[in-house]
Amino acid sequence: MLKSREKNIFKYIAVVGLLIFLHFIKILSPIEDAIINVFRPALSKIYTVGSELNISYSEQTNKKDLIKVIDELKKERNKLIAEKTKLEFVREENEKLRQYLKFFTTENYNYVLANVISQNVFIDAQKQNQYIIIDKGRKDGLADGLAVLDGQGVLVGKIAEVEENISKVFLVTNQDCKLAVLIQNQAAGQERTAGIAQGDLGLTVKLDFIPQTQKIEIGQLAVTSGLEEKIKRGLVIGKIVQVNSGSNEVWQTAVIEPLANLNELVIASVLLP
Repeated sequence: MLKSREKNIFKYIAVVGLLIFLHFIKILSPIEDAIINVFRPALSKIYTVGSELNISYSEQTNKKDLIKVIDELKKERNKLIAEKTKLEFVREENEKLRQYLKFFTTENYNYVLANVISQNVFIDAQKQNQYIIIDKGRKDGLADGLAVLDGQGVLVGKIAEVEENISKVFLVTNQDCKLAVLIQNQAAGQERTAGIAQGDLGLTVKLDFIPQTQKIEIGQLAVTSGLEEKIKRGLVIGKIVQVNSGSNEVWQTAVIEPLANLNELVIASVLLP
């Protein structure tokens, strides 16, 4: 049995060896050519299908790789945008701090710097109650009625409510923010105009009951008069943009436009008594 199997293996090897020999001496060439011609269309089709499958696979792989690269680039872009925004915020904050430092190095004021942590500067149809919340309060020495300034030393409002760690500041355009003011740049020899101003329509500040004998001109500055116990004299509020004499023979009114940009408050300073 074993010898028979060995004989068969030997026969197979001999046949294979003979075929290889005949192939190299070209005797089998006509037969090989005939076989190739018979199977060529099928082989060509198989090759074409294989090539197409390979191309399709490569395209799918390249597409997946491209999508992955695009996703990574988007993540990197978003990261850079976030970092740029953060750096821009820090730059603006540093610039505002430099403004405060410059102002207070030229003025002998006691003050507390505070961050604005909440804003309500939109017009309320029922009540123009523009205000901001700052992150300093009673523990920092703050109290109701103290003046609040921007980086240029312009009055933005005064403290209305104080808690232990935060305070509510009514902006000058708030109708509940009343200020004792003076109008500067009066004609020589003429008495300065004084009065009580308050926010009007959440946009400007209005000064009522000005005697008709007082000459008020557009462009003149309105400053604090110093008649309020907790607010110093001479803090700039804004400039006169409108004077209404009307038909009243006794009184006239003036509209004051705040000089501070109330919509972009990030840091504020509170003047201490």
